[in-house]
Amino acid sequence: MLKGIGIICLVVASAVVGPTPAMAQTGEPMYVTHMYSDASHGTEVGTIEPQCTSRGVQYHLVGTYTYFQVDELVGYCPDSPIE
Repeated sequence: MLKGIGIICLVVASAVVGPTPAMAQTGEPMYVTHMYSDASHGTEVGTIEPQCTSRGVQYHLVGTYTYFQVDELVGYCPDSPIE
């Protein structure tokens, strides 16, 4: 009995809250990758930047490539053929 009430509460709560902003996004996600000189991430030496094209997201390197990286979601490419 209590299990059924819990399921009903969950369904009602999800209907009231609605979709989250992440669920509302469409298209292919685009990320900027920040490259750092070392593991302390003190000095940024390059980035990999996205560009939304008719073929989807294309990336290009600006500066120096390293293995010390942090990705940042910057948006979505609505014209992506991968949807």
